[in-house]
Amino acid sequence: MHWWQFALLGAGGGALVEILAVFNCFAAWQSARRTATGRVKDRPPMLRSYLDVPVHACLVVVRMTLGAGCATLFGASGEISGAYVAVALGFAAPSMLAQLGSIPQLADAIAGTPRGEARGVAGER
Repeated sequence: MHWWQFALLGAGGGALVEILAVFNCFAAWQSARRTATGRVKDRPPMLRSYLDVPVHACLVVVRMTLGAGCATLFGASGEISGAYVAVALGFAAPSMLAQLGSIPQLADAIAGTPRGEARGVAGER
């Protein structure tokens, strides 16, 4: 596969994450429209109170970019080789990158803080 194919498949995986988030908003709205007995309320809530379109539009772009970038990097380096894996990596990219950012050594390296200075090393005062 070519690098651009990995990018497209990864972007598709990133878009799937946001599609699921929008689906969850619709499901919450549907539940809020009904009473405990299942009847539609006299004054059901508006959809816009459950779905924030500008935020979802921004997030789909960010998630697609993260998914495309991760799948391209892994695909171009030979770490992955199939379409299914590229989509799965694009789907998992936002949470995978968030987990990587929570590792103290990586967070220090990204922030440019010398190792141990941010949290204080025992014996240094």
